[in-house]
Amino acid sequence: MPMPNAVQYSRNDTFQITWTFDDDTATPVNLTGATLYGIILRDETQTAITGTLTVVTALSGVFSWAPSVADVAQAGTFFVQFYAKYSGGKPKLSSRHRWFVEPGFDFAFASPSQSPSASVSPSASASA
Repeated sequence: MPMPNAVQYSRNDTFQITWTFDDDTATPVNLTGATLYGIILRDETQTAITGTLTVVTALSGVFSWAPSVADVAQAGTFFVQFYAKYSGGKPKLSSRHRWFVEPGFDFAFASPSQSPSASVSPSASASA
């Protein structure tokens, strides 16, 4: 599963990724009924992907990732791992994949001060 490069602070791109088994067959992972999650490993710190992960073509293992501000706030070479949570089924984890985020210049409209730290644990929102 090759990871597309990103540019720091740039959130207009939506990456399309094909999840395949790691056995040299390039067989796609069936994502039917899966909810996707991801983690970025930066300098030994794991942060949840807070952008939007969406299954595009389930049988072909195709999904998209629209990165959030936190996902692309830091430049460098990182590792990304995805998790497919199936309803009524066993979870599937991808291998770790290298992901490069190219440094961006500090344009006035970019958010260079945005912290890349996001909680790995989902938190429930309470509404009354």
